[in-house]
Amino acid sequence: MNAIFDALKPTPASYLKAEREISTGKEGSLRHVRVAVLGTFTTNYLKPYLTVEGARRGLSIDAYFGPFNQMEQETLDESSALYQFDPDVVIVASRLEEMTPDLVNRFLKLSAEEIDALGERSLERLRALLQAVRQKTAATVLLFNFAPPSLLNAGLADAGMVDSQTAVISRLNGSLARVAGSLSGVFVFDLARVITEVGIRRAFDAKLWHMARLPFSVDAQIAIGERLARTIRAAVLPPCKCLAVDLDNTLWGGVVGEDGLGGIALGDECPGNAYKDFQRELLSLRDRGVLLAIASKNNEDDALAVFDKHPDCLLKREHFAATQIHWGDKAESLLAIAQELNLGLDSVAFLDDSPAEREWVRMKMPEVLVLDFPAGPPTFRTIEESGAFDQLVISGEDRERTIFYQRESERSKLQTQSVSLEEFLGDLDITVSIGQVDNDTLPRVAQLVGKTNQFNLTTRRHTEGAISDMLSRGCIALWMRVKDRFGDYGLVGVALAMPLTAKRWEIDTFLLSCRMIGRRAEDALLAVLIRQISARGGEVVEGVYIPTAKNAQVKAFFPARGFRVCGTETDRWEWDLSQGSYLAPDLLKVRFDDESDD
Repeated sequence: MNAIFDALKPTPASYLKAEREISTGKEGSLRHVRVAVLGTFTTNYLKPYLTVEGARRGLSIDAYFGPFNQMEQETLDESSALYQFDPDVVIVASRLEEMTPDLVNRFLKLSAEEIDALGERSLERLRALLQAVRQKTAATVLLFNFAPPSLLNAGLADAGMVDSQTAVISRLNGSLARVAGSLSGVFVFDLARVITEVGIRRAFDAKLWHMARLPFSVDAQIAIGERLARTIRAAVLPPCKCLAVDLDNTLWGGVVGEDGLGGIALGDECPGNAYKDFQRELLSLRDRGVLLAIASKNNEDDALAVFDKHPDCLLKREHFAATQIHWGDKAESLLAIAQELNLGLDSVAFLDDSPAEREWVRMKMPEVLVLDFPAGPPTFRTIEESGAFDQLVISGEDRERTIFYQRESERSKLQTQSVSLEEFLGDLDITVSIGQVDNDTLPRVAQLVGKTNQFNLTTRRHTEGAISDMLSRGCIALWMRVKDRFGDYGLVGVALAMPLTAKRWEIDTFLLSCRMIGRRAEDALLAVLIRQISARGGEVVEGVYIPTAKNAQVKAFFPARGFRVCGTETDRWEWDLSQGSYLAPDLLKVRFDDESDD
């Protein structure tokens, strides 16, 4: 498939050819996603761009395009083609030009009160559409925000107006974000940013609008298709968690072992300022919760001296969660980094200036995402446009991830001083808090369900909308937070149980963040879950294990805790509540809602 992308040109004909080749080729390695697009303009012209850019990102996109400007008809009718299609993702693509034409074309004739009323009318229309979709489907919903108009009514004077047309549209976009945030599984697609990046003058095509009710130029269509594919990927696939970087000619220019500390390019003058800016951008990536690691062939003392002594080196040793600095194989270094951080290899992205090293890692470690490297100093655009770290929501737990790994080092020191696991866990003074999933915790819960692989009994991927639907059907949904003497792990556990009958329940989802493996917190979560099922009248609890390539470590989870095999089943076990409830380990302090310590 790489040959298809290598031959791709930014023209409709080239994308249509690539779309045909992709649709007739083997798609076994692509994740199939059903995407429905509803719009106030003609949207089906986006199909080849969405298909090709989706395939570039590992997605096989099966798209349904609703009729022109028929959003209400599609969303309010339960028997509509939209719901018959059963989409995984619904895109609501609206424009102010069709929603509220006067805000775009007759802005200067409107009073402040009329502007507010028209804006609120647009928001209410979209809110009603989103609520209808949310009630009838568990699909993730992407809502276009409003792009700047091709022309401003006040022309040059707009910039000097306090309540300018530009300011009003910006405020409306802020309100759209609040509308989306108030509904589970609804996220903003930043059309305004895409149009700005393309350039307002280049993004719109009046001829296409008049001929086909398609407002966007080919350049803009390609850019929208690319950004939509990135956003859809972020909605259905977990991001990488770690960026492993080379050092020489990657974090600084030159080779420190040959050029010396004062001879490498790193400073406020070109080309050293390019590397310094790149380090600054890596720090911003770390602020988002991405772990940084080093995989370098180098003399360790020479390399570490840059972080310790170079006055213009913004990155320091403590910014890296793992380091592999030696003359050994880089594929082995990446494996060691993944093992140290308790991550799967598919959670690691790799950046290196050497084409030979990149190709070697691609061949030896195909699970690792190897990023392209530009000629000359690296730029953050290389990382950002890869989509490796795209997320629709950045939670508080994400931002605290790097702090967690620093605390984990302190925990490791304590473990080496303890004579037994029980003594170690007791010294940690672990407190487990468990509660019912609500609107505040749902985004983080859905994030964990969508990306947790290793300690995940079923690996069923439920979106926010799907979990909300399960709750409406009687699901018990629990979150778990854990803290110890060194700090707060955050929300790290999820359990979902569904009634099969009034008395028999199934544990649909049971997972734990990899950061909590070995702390026995899973037993506390299981104990509370079984107690909640009993309170609902349940008498038998079924546990399910669905094997994957990554969750072998939990294969024996249920039998190891006294569950009995269900007849001739090989992947189902049951707990009969007549034999008593499951008890949490005494080493942990467990709280559920307002209860006292168990």
